[in-house]
Amino acid sequence: MAQVSRTYVLDANAVLDFAEAGPGSRKVERLLEEALRPQTAVLISVLNWGEVFYVLWQRGGEERARQTVASLSRLPLQIIPVHLEQVLKAGEIKVLHKIPYVDCFAAALAALRQATLVTSDRDFEKLGRHFPVLWIARS
Repeated sequence: MAQVSRTYVLDANAVLDFAEAGPGSRKVERLLEEALRPQTAVLISVLNWGEVFYVLWQRGGEERARQTVASLSRLPLQIIPVHLEQVLKAGEIKVLHKIPYVDCFAAALAALRQATLVTSDRDFEKLGRHFPVLWIARS
């Protein structure tokens, strides 16, 4: 089996953008197509997956949220559980960069996996050049 050479971590807004055909959806779609090949991995923290679910529920109701999450779960997207190392890294990022706590988990996962964070959330600009970021859309 080929070694993974590129790893991406999706923030919740990247998944929401994809699910709702937003301005960055095509970039996310291309990453997911790449993830069908063994050299590319696309990840999301389970906490950010929960954020996708609750935002979908807020925007369109429970049934739509459950249907959309079920559909998204068939994508080549690895949902990563949270471990102590990631919790501590998220806490560090929260203290140093002052971004929303749930966003810290996406950043922590990206840092620990030496991955590129995929987002359009301007809060991540506060990370500066500490993390490689693929901006999918910027308003």
